[in-house]
Amino acid sequence: MNVVELIGGLGLFLYGMHVFSDSVQRRAGKRMRTIMGALTTNRFAGVLTGAGATAVIQSSSATTVLLVSLVNAGLVNLTQAIGVIMGANIGTTFTGWVVSILGFQFQISAIALPAIAIGLPFFFQKKTKYREIAGILIGFGITFYGLHIMKESVPDLRGNAEVLEFLARFPERSLWVYPLFVIVGALLTIAVQSSSAAMTITITMAFQGWITFPIAAAIVLGENIGTTITAYLASLGMNVHAKRAARAHLLFNMIGVCWMIFLINPFLGMINAIIPGDATNPAHMPLHLSAFHTLFNILNTLLLIGFVKQIARIAQRWVPDEHDGIPPPLALVNHQTVEDVESNLIGVQAELGRMGDLVYNMSMWDMNALGEDTEALRNTRKKIRHFEEMTDAIQKNINDFLTVCMEWGVSSDQAIRIRAMYRIAHELEKVGDACKRIIDLLAKRADKDWTFHETGMQEIAAYQKQVLDFLKYDCDYLRKQTNHFSLEIAQHMEDNINRERNKLRKNARKMLSGGANVKGEMLYLDLVRHLEHIGDFCLNIAEEITVTQE
Repeated sequence: MNVVELIGGLGLFLYGMHVFSDSVQRRAGKRMRTIMGALTTNRFAGVLTGAGATAVIQSSSATTVLLVSLVNAGLVNLTQAIGVIMGANIGTTFTGWVVSILGFQFQISAIALPAIAIGLPFFFQKKTKYREIAGILIGFGITFYGLHIMKESVPDLRGNAEVLEFLARFPERSLWVYPLFVIVGALLTIAVQSSSAAMTITITMAFQGWITFPIAAAIVLGENIGTTITAYLASLGMNVHAKRAARAHLLFNMIGVCWMIFLINPFLGMINAIIPGDATNPAHMPLHLSAFHTLFNILNTLLLIGFVKQIARIAQRWVPDEHDGIPPPLALVNHQTVEDVESNLIGVQAELGRMGDLVYNMSMWDMNALGEDTEALRNTRKKIRHFEEMTDAIQKNINDFLTVCMEWGVSSDQAIRIRAMYRIAHELEKVGDACKRIIDLLAKRADKDWTFHETGMQEIAAYQKQVLDFLKYDCDYLRKQTNHFSLEIAQHMEDNINRERNKLRKNARKMLSGGANVKGEMLYLDLVRHLEHIGDFCLNIAEEITVTQE
């Protein structure tokens, strides 16, 4: 029964951690994404950002997966990412302190059940923010109630001579023992998919006398390596920059573990000297392990923060450039947690930027085609048709991708962004369709040798430039080449396009009544119509961009 209760307590702890972290991310997801994208201007800001974000959401894996997605989207570069990774390692140690102080210094079950009771009424509210608050309180309560069950169910082995004799066979002062338990810690973290949960299990075993302080410290070092696996797996379907960020995370943690293994005995002596109580007493071990975990990560960051560029270069050599120029397909981060939904949405944002690039190039080729001869027009038409097929494929991929994300369950902020992304992808695809129709009309004009009125070509070129400027305004934001976007500016550009359309239509009708080429003028009006439609699509995109900013 002890074993069954221990497994049940572990299950409650892991589920509570999931609910708590999930709810915190739903409440802070948009702000966290904005902060991580903005406060990484240098390595020191990155360290503070990573530490703060991880301490809030209680998951270094969530921080690093989100970070890898930002790198994949081009919003954060590799050297900035390494600083955030260093900070995430420091931030994740906060959990150990909370567990050590709340879980082992007094009877946490006394507040665990009241926290669930307080959160329960919020759970039945219709408003999303109240349900998220309920998730935080209930997750907190379940987490520490699970910890209470684990602590009570783990047998105290201090009186068991056989187990103590088995542990005594491992000479703690021998260096070969530490790598063995580092591997144990890494495997434990991979198994439970949470360094915080693995740390809690280690603290619990140490508190009940299963393992000694040096062995527990070695397991904690292994957990630092095991926590890198989540981001590593998330990066596999992403571009080379994301893969390099994940490799840099692994490299940074492995370097730290390697030098600490050689210095672990004097380092543990220092911990024992500065933290009250004797580490040989299991009752004092939770605080000693938390101090070891924190000081190790802070010291590792201080030692390696001056070598960020060198770590980046090693990661770049580890993952060479892709020379074929073919961007990777949009791949789901599929652990089905909130941080993965957020990571997926960042990936969609990058894909929308890529789609914007395609339609902007198509529109540029349309404008340049006005002055091309028949052969050049044929080649341009072929390129635009190919790009139009690409935009269709990307839109379908994005729609399928977002549908899967919605099935996982999303926060209210994420739901708003997903709806906007559906619409933006749809409008960009319609821009691509319009560009294809425009080049078809220009090719038809060249084949039939139809003519416009005397100033018609210059008027169409100027109108195309006006529409192209509006498209560029939208696409620059989608490609994150600017962070400033105003719906008022977009509406002003659309109003100017509509005024110019009315002017061009009136002019064409006047020319028709004056005896101009009828078929040529009708084609001229079709061009004006399709260009004006692109302006409408751009305004629709601008409206959805504004929604995501709120």
